Amino acid sequence: MTGRSLTDRLLAVRTARSASPQPARPAERAEGLARWLGAQLAIGDVGRVVRVERTITLRTETAARLATLPPGCYFDTETTGLSTGAGTVIFLAAAARLQGRQLAVRQFLLPDYPDERALLRLVAAELGDAARIVTYNGRAFDLPLLASRLTVHGLWQDLSGLPARHDDLLPVARRLWRRPLGGARLAEIEAGVLGLRRASDCPSAEVPGRWFGYLRGGSPDLLADVLDHNAQDVASLALLEAQMVHLRDGGWRTASVLDHRGMAMELLRAGAVGEALAVLEQALEAADGSEAPAIRRLAARLLVAAGDTDRAEAVWRPSTRQASIDAAIAWIEVARIRERYCSDLPAALEAILSASRILDLAFALGRGGGMQAIGRVRLQVESRRRRLQRRVAAAERRRERHLGLRAGSRRARVPADRRPDQAGGSRYTNPGPPAARPASTATHRPSE
Repeated sequence: MTGRSLTDRLLAVRTARSASPQPARPAERAEGLARWLGAQLAIGDVGRVVRVERTITLRTETAARLATLPPGCYFDTETTGLSTGAGTVIFLAAAARLQGRQLAVRQFLLPDYPDERALLRLVAAELGDAARIVTYNGRAFDLPLLASRLTVHGLWQDLSGLPARHDDLLPVARRLWRRPLGGARLAEIEAGVLGLRRASDCPSAEVPGRWFGYLRGGSPDLLADVLDHNAQDVASLALLEAQMVHLRDGGWRTASVLDHRGMAMELLRAGAVGEALAVLEQALEAADGSEAPAIRRLAARLLVAAGDTDRAEAVWRPSTRQASIDAAIAWIEVARIRERYCSDLPAALEAILSASRILDLAFALGRGGGMQAIGRVRLQVESRRRRLQRRVAAAERRRERHLGLRAGSRRARVPADRRPDQAGGSRYTNPGPPAARPASTATHRPSE
């Protein structure tokens, strides 16, 4: 049996390829996807993009809180990867704006790679007329990736037209809820703070795979859940920002899940020092032993910054009444306030000596938390004690030298005949009447 020639085999491959169904061209793919989704087809100069629009009704109080803020555009993207490098592409972007009680959501879906330039231009135009952009981790991911893709396509003008103000809610969420919730992912914030549960949500890890599956010829059904996931993300951004406004306006008093230290920092950023102190005072009432020192330290710093050193020291006073390592730490903080802000070195040294005595007592009673914990605090105490003793001694020497110079100056101004009598007796010597001039002993020869 003789084998086929190379020419025959190549001809067979060509015939098989021509007989197989050809993939849809980009224009046909975009039109079919738009029809299936019931969406609009935005035709740009170099491509086509599927545009999906929907509205979400907000509660009256939520819309009222958002209305107090500058108009913003809530922005989120779905990408082919988690890197901001040149190989990652944005295939879905959502931008939402507040319109009365409605949140108008506009999504831009990429039908295929050749249409990316058109999608980028539409997204940049959507963001360009907003006063600010609101994202969740957008400072580290969404906006750098958008800028990278605009740069790759040479869309410099579109890049320069993006709003200058960007409010990333992730750092704020971390300060307010990461400690009580154990994390600050958007899904955790939705469940723990907003009380939202996504019933049939597409996991974030599956999002890129669904778009790749659609490109390989899969059904548009693969993208339906991705679109819902993306729309829910921007809606959650609006709800989350409204909750932050509520907390800043006094809602922290009744919040069940909140990191009070983080809330105080947020109020400080807004310039509400009095409110921040009130937050910390409430936190101290409910704080356990591990959180109290950090809360007291922040409260004392705020009071020192306000010039109220007496209240700053009073913040630490309750902790100094214990026979434990926490009392020694409290005395160290009292010493720091007295030294740095009151310039009272003897009082600071007295506080450090109290800390040393407390450590000895805590060690004797076994309340120090172990030898290592006591040793670490002991190093701080001894280092500060030696330094304060040197400073107190130097201040005393300067004082004595100053007093000596003043005494010497007064002595130099007193006439010699009015200086104190060193031999005793009266305070001043009495010079007496001037001595008579002695008679001359020379003999005079009589005149001849």
